[in-house]
This record gives sequence, structure tokens and C-alpha cells, in this order.
Amino acid sequence: MPSTGNLGDRVCLFLMDYPHRTRLKILGHARIADARPPPELVAQFAAPEMQRSVERVFLIDVVSFDWNCPQYITPRHTVAEIEAAVAPLRRRIVELETQSKTKI
Repeated sequence: MPSTGNLGDRVCLFLMDYPHRTRLKILGHARIADARPPPELVAQFAAPEMQRSVERVFLIDVVSFDWNCPQYITPRHTVAEIEAAVAPLRRRIVELETQSKTKI
């Protein structure tokens, strides 16, 4: 089984929701469980098709959590969202270009 490297017992997770500009910070203590001996442990956390490849389960005892201020969360948008926002502007540009050509 590969090593867990420099993983200590203290963990801090940042879960980002970019569309809503919210962030959940979770502080806790991690425990690593070997997933091979009790297969029922893996069944609780992994999809059936993934269960054979799971080697470890990381369990986190949550000490605290906090919803952070959105001030410093950079808005992120999908290409589809940007295209939808820009489409009216593109139509207006075509309209103005057409008007400009007919006036010349």
C-alpha cells in the first residue's frame, strides 16, 4: 500500500461553491482506515464499481466549520453562461454594423 506522505492528523477543507460565491471551511482531525479488512466500511462511501480499487478511507472528526465571507471569492462562470450573457451584445453589434454599412 502506498504511503500517506506527510499527512498529519489536523485537516482543513475548503469547499467552494463558485456560482453562489460561498465557501465552507471545515476544521478537524483525520483518521486513516485501511479499507481492505472491513469491506462494509467501503460500501458506505464508494460506488459499487469503485469499491475494489479503494485502499483507504479518510474519516474526519469535525472540530469546527464556518461559512466564509464571499468578498474574496472570484466569480467563476461556465462557457455556456458567458455565451448566454454575451449573445445579446453580439446581436446588437451585428445590427449596428448592418446599419453602418447601409448608411455609407
